[in-house]
Amino acid sequence: MTTAIPIILERDNVNDESVVLVRWFAKHGEWVEANVMLAEMETSKANVEVFSPQAGFLIWSFPEGADVPVLEPIGYIAKVAPESTPEFVSSPSAPPPITVPRDRNAVKIVAIPGSAQIPEVAHAPTGPGPEFPISTPYRQRFTPVAAKMMEVHSLKPSDFAVKSIVREQDVHDFLNPPTTPSHSVIAASAVGTYAKISQPYKEITLSKMKRREGQSLAAGVGNAVQSAVSVTCFTRGLRRNFGDKTANANVSAVIVYEVSRLLRKYPTLNATYRDGIMIQFLDVNLGYAMDDGRGLKVAVLQNCDTLSLEQISTLLRELTVAYIEDKLTPTQIANGTFTISDLSGMGVSSFYPLISENQGGILGIGEEQFLPDVAYGFYTLTLAFDHQLSDGRTAAFFLNDLKSRLQSYESTLWDVRHELACSQCGRTAEQLDKMNQNLLLSALPRGYICTICCMMGY
Repeated sequence: MTTAIPIILERDNVNDESVVLVRWFAKHGEWVEANVMLAEMETSKANVEVFSPQAGFLIWSFPEGADVPVLEPIGYIAKVAPESTPEFVSSPSAPPPITVPRDRNAVKIVAIPGSAQIPEVAHAPTGPGPEFPISTPYRQRFTPVAAKMMEVHSLKPSDFAVKSIVREQDVHDFLNPPTTPSHSVIAASAVGTYAKISQPYKEITLSKMKRREGQSLAAGVGNAVQSAVSVTCFTRGLRRNFGDKTANANVSAVIVYEVSRLLRKYPTLNATYRDGIMIQFLDVNLGYAMDDGRGLKVAVLQNCDTLSLEQISTLLRELTVAYIEDKLTPTQIANGTFTISDLSGMGVSSFYPLISENQGGILGIGEEQFLPDVAYGFYTLTLAFDHQLSDGRTAAFFLNDLKSRLQSYESTLWDVRHELACSQCGRTAEQLDKMNQNLLLSALPRGYICTICCMMGY
């Protein structure tokens, strides 16, 4: 058997136990150069490109569409061309078919310590279509701890017939079948018992990315006692800042900038809950949710509170381009500690955002709304938070601090042309005069407040 170099997806920043081999870019048995792109893998968060570790002949271990365990070689680079062709490849010179089986047991891995080996292709039983039944022969591998546990508990390899690699956790799961699903799958407790469907329907398998999105939200909601608070924030200052004046930023960048600073002041929102313990994150890694119809992804601005407004604006543009081109890397979507979900461009006035897995808060931004005969509108800002870590009072202080910071951009742009207006309702001095009302100078909130808002108790 010829020694070969395995092609392995790096484990770094990949939280899945398995990934999907989306497509091959080179044929089985084809000569490839070093550092050329060989395959595209779909993880639960992003698509990852796999490159050739060296020049040689490409040997497939899995077909397109297969679920591949992380750290399992998807193929090998050999010095000599393979003598045989796996049965999932229709022809060594033709592109692989689009529709392929998802069972990978037709590939037998022979493990020899100290060297990577070319997979031996087992002969699957004849039958309609290239399906790989469980009875297809393959060589199982056992970790030392798993083998010792199997010996102690008198377990047989056939007890793990559907696994090619048996680890310690697999033996634990066999000995103690979980009564409740873990967070690695969508919890049935979060979904409940399904009602019987009586009308005609068809089943559509969700993509790995969509399934992981649901798992993350189910885990976040299942682990948190979620509550929410909302405030109204007038946009006069922001609109003038990025309208009348030239600024190397935008409204989204300003909100990200201010939120990242406030998370240092309110650390219970930059945390997650674990069995009676608050896990408070030392870094502020702010996630920004993106979804243009091709799937939700949360791009993460690492150490966001250390970045300038201009750096945040530039980074947001780069992350947006990477999302549109489907080139977000695992490191660009990992380790978020708080999330902003901005639907201000979707016609949504307000919404209830869901806390993501391993987080304790999320800010939702609605679209700018306008009062009759008022030039400047307002955003509705909604903060969803984990009541196990924080409370409504803290959430209200956070939102009002954010509101004050955003409205303070107006005072930095004050000039003689600026028209006086109420800081609460937005009515201008001219409009109030027609209503026989007045503007009063206010110390708290800073600025002006009209007599109408005073009577309403603002």
